[in-house]
Amino acid sequence: MTAPAGDRDRAEALAQQAADRGDTHILVSLAEAREEAGDRDRAETLYWQAADHGNTDALVNLAALREEAGDRDGAETLARQAADHGNTDALTNMRLWPYGLDPDGTPTSPW
Repeated sequence: MTAPAGDRDRAEALAQQAADRGDTHILVSLAEAREEAGDRDRAETLYWQAADHGNTDALVNLAALREEAGDRDGAETLARQAADHGNTDALTNMRLWPYGLDPDGTPTSPW
């Protein structure tokens, strides 16, 4: 059973209030639910809201969305932003750099 649209809107409004107070995890959870429901546009909006509040998991998820959409440059940019803020999940979970990155930030060549 799905919730009426008004309930989702209210949930997102409450999540935004929580994010304004520093708790952005609910925005990421809502974005993941929207993504699973096939609403990628709304998911991306929610991920950006969380990222704008400093949530690096949202950047990782945005990078994955970009990679899935075939936007490798966008995915790399977002993955690097997440890594620059201490979240290296995108570097290990995505296929952007199968051999990792060198200390100067360039992709490592295969051995």
